[in-house]
Amino acid sequence: MKKRTLILLAVAVGISVVIVVVHWRSPREPVYQGKTVTAWARDLNGPDPLARSNAGVALHAMGPVAVPFLVRSLNRRDSIFKRPYRSLAPKLPVWFRRLVVQRIKPFDALNDRLMAVNALSALGTNAPVAPLANALRDPERIIAAPAATALGNIGRSAVPELIRALNDRDSEVRSLACYALSMIGPDAGAAAPALIRRLADEENAVLSTTASALGRLGKPGVVALIASLKNPDERIRAQTSRALGILGPLAREAASALIEVSKDAAPTVRQNAVEALGVVWPYSTESVAALTAALKDENAQVRFKSAQALARAGRFRELQIPALIEALNDKDAQVRAATAQTLGQIGELAKSAAPALTECLKDENEFVRATAEEALKKIEPEGGAKLNDE
Repeated sequence: MKKRTLILLAVAVGISVVIVVVHWRSPREPVYQGKTVTAWARDLNGPDPLARSNAGVALHAMGPVAVPFLVRSLNRRDSIFKRPYRSLAPKLPVWFRRLVVQRIKPFDALNDRLMAVNALSALGTNAPVAPLANALRDPERIIAAPAATALGNIGRSAVPELIRALNDRDSEVRSLACYALSMIGPDAGAAAPALIRRLADEENAVLSTTASALGRLGKPGVVALIASLKNPDERIRAQTSRALGILGPLAREAASALIEVSKDAAPTVRQNAVEALGVVWPYSTESVAALTAALKDENAQVRFKSAQALARAGRFRELQIPALIEALNDKDAQVRAATAQTLGQIGELAKSAAPALTECLKDENEFVRATAEEALKKIEPEGGAKLNDE
């Protein structure tokens, strides 16, 4: 038994010696104001706001000199000796365990990576692109997410690597690449075609970050979106319409293209196009005509979205009161209710709709009856008061 214990101790000491030797043979770190890169980087992750601020200044001052040491920490993984060492550690002297684990820290790779990625982020444009792009694939999100932020802070020079990351097999990496590109904004215009392709992504998280990134690109993003409304892939056309709707009036120049897409063969594309048009630019006779035509679409969701969109069309919607009155007879209750709400928003100018709305008070659907009553109160305030009395 004693012989076996001695053998285990010898193995443990051997492992520890290897770790110590590797640590001592590592290149010496540069020093700034008496503290090493690692020490400053740890301060950056500490609880003291003043220490964090000073660490940021120090790391920025060290600049490229600090990079090799931070990259080494960013790439660090726990030693293969971690598991055997931990199994043998209880048999080692306390002073030796403290020397190895507390001072040399051979098994603290996750914290080292976190320290490094935050420090590299503090370097801004001086940070290296390739190691941070690799860090997007770190299995720990607390490393990957700050790496995306750091790449966003770098700016234009990070765009080629981020375009490559958009094609990664991991949806999390693709989403983080979109986020970084959205941070870069107009300087990431070269990524527009690659982002458009991501509109066909199967992951919803990637779709939403892609749409956001394209919007943040400014003019290049809008131009790419308008062009992709003619993409042969139905999914891309649908998601492109949705993305333009997210941009709102910033995508005003897309209004005419959305009007065309409101006649698309695919119902989902028409639905998204009509909804987007109501947000992007419903303030023209052409837009309102397209939305009115959509009130007669074969798809109930398209009709519903067009009724909602007309509510935002301002004075132009008043021209479409006859079509809205007709839509009060739609076979879909959701469409009837949305139409009543739109007529109510038009107000007193929609007096000609009062008889049809009064009929809707007998509708089989409770929500339709309620919205019709509210609409009548806005169109004929005095009549609305009488309804309340009844």
